[in-house]
Amino acid sequence: MKTVSGVVIPCLLWSSLVSAAEIAVTDVKGRSMNVEVISYTESSGNVRIKRVEDGQFFNVKLDVFDTASQQAIVENAPKAKADLLIKVSVGKRRKDQPNSSYMKDQTITASFTVENESRDVDFGEGEATLFIIGRQTRRYSEDNADYGKILSKQTFRVSAKANEESEYEATPVVTSYDSDRDVSNVGGFEYHGYMLILKDGDGVVHTVETSIGLLKKDVEEDPSMGAKLAQLAEGALVEKNLKER
Repeated sequence: MKTVSGVVIPCLLWSSLVSAAEIAVTDVKGRSMNVEVISYTESSGNVRIKRVEDGQFFNVKLDVFDTASQQAIVENAPKAKADLLIKVSVGKRRKDQPNSSYMKDQTITASFTVENESRDVDFGEGEATLFIIGRQTRRYSEDNADYGKILSKQTFRVSAKANEESEYEATPVVTSYDSDRDVSNVGGFEYHGYMLILKDGDGVVHTVETSIGLLKKDVEEDPSMGAKLAQLAEGALVEKNLKER
């Protein structure tokens, strides 16, 4: 929320006032005026407009306008962004390899939920890409072996209506590694963290969620990283901030 001269204005409305395009509309009674479209909610048909002539605001239904005006309003309305809460759950189970007390097989399971906390903004036909990242265990014996690997890259079609939650489960991933933390370590990749990149129906990155602290900081500072990170391939070797080696 933003406060301007003691008045509380939602951030979405504030940004719309700055950038809304001016269009001519006509209602079903034939009355015309030039307006700026502040918001349009598809599920309810509610429209908020600002009349250019005098700056007055109106809250009306879309169907009070003729067909051409309705189309213009929908096309020029700022696109509301759904308020999503994403939760990722990861499970790790390991067992000894036969005839070895230090080589381990690790099975990684993962699932995530997308909860749409918006009152009336749906999130539909998006795409989520879940990355499972491993870290080289040979770093315990070699200083220059501190790097990671994209163990799994899985993509899901995602949708979540307003006030609803969707759940998705990934295919389990198996990795093997040396559990000895000494100079005799022969390497392999142990689970290090996850990254989930959610794009909307237009292919624009909506959210990047990760359990890797360094990466989380980088993405917060540069949101454009999400689109680049989404291009990482399964099996790629990466630095600790997921830049390819």
